[in-house]
Amino acid sequence: MIVLQEEIVMGQLAAFLLLAVRIGALFAAAPVLSASAVSLPIRIGLTMAITLTLLGKVSVPEVDLMSPPGVMTLVREVLIGLSIGLLFQLAFAAVAMAGEQIAFAMGLGFASMVDPQTGSPSPVLTQFMSILLILIFLITEGHHVLLRQLAASYEALPIGAEFSTDMFLGIAKAATLVFSAALLIAAPAIVLLFLVNLLIGFMTRVAPQMNIFSVGFPVTILAGFAVLLVSIPTLGNGMSNLLQSVAGIVRDLVLARGSPA
Repeated sequence: MIVLQEEIVMGQLAAFLLLAVRIGALFAAAPVLSASAVSLPIRIGLTMAITLTLLGKVSVPEVDLMSPPGVMTLVREVLIGLSIGLLFQLAFAAVAMAGEQIAFAMGLGFASMVDPQTGSPSPVLTQFMSILLILIFLITEGHHVLLRQLAASYEALPIGAEFSTDMFLGIAKAATLVFSAALLIAAPAIVLLFLVNLLIGFMTRVAPQMNIFSVGFPVTILAGFAVLLVSIPTLGNGMSNLLQSVAGIVRDLVLARGSPA
C-alpha cells in the first residue's frame, strides 16, 4: 500500500510550480512560441514537459508560496522568464520595423494582413520578412539556444536568489538594438527608393506633362521588389547575425547575473 505524505506532496507541488513559472513566462514572451498560432494547451503542455525534465536537476528551495517572500520569489521568476523571452523578441521587432519602413517607402503600406505572430494587421512585406526570420531562427536552432539558455539561467540565477536590478537597465539599453538593426536592414532599400523618387521628381520637372501617379508608383514598387530580390542573401546573413547578437546579449545580461556587457 502506497501512503502519500501531505508534506512531501505539497513540497513537490511547490517545487514544480516554482520551476514552471519561469518556463511559462518565457513561453509567453519568446518568439515563435508566443505566436497566436501556438495555442494555450500546447504552451501548457510544453511548460509541464520541460518542468518535469528539470525537476530533479535544478535545486529548488523550500518556500512558502503564500508568504510575502514566496510571492516575491514568484515575481522574480516571472521577470527572469519574461526578460529572456523579450530579449529574443527584440530581433523580431527589429525586422518588423525594417519591413514596415521598406513597405511604406515602396507604397505598399496599405497592403496589410493579420500577422500570425502577433494577431494584429501589418504590411504584407513585414510578414514576409518575419516569416524569413522565423525560418532562419529554426534553421540555426535558435529554439535550442533559447532552451539551453533557459536551463543555464537556473545556475546563473538560482530560484530564490537575489539578482541585481542592473539587469533590467541593461535590457532597456539593449532595446536600442531594435532601432540600429532595423536601420541597417532597411537602409539599402530605403536609399535606393529615395534615389528612385528623386529621379522621378527630376523627370516631372523636365517633362511636366508626365503623370507622376501613373508612372511613379509602379516604378517605385518594381524598384523595391528588385532590390529585395537582389538583397535576400544579404538579408539572411544580417538576420542570422542579429539572432547571434541577441543570444550574446542574453548571455551577458541574464546569465551573468545581470552584469551589462
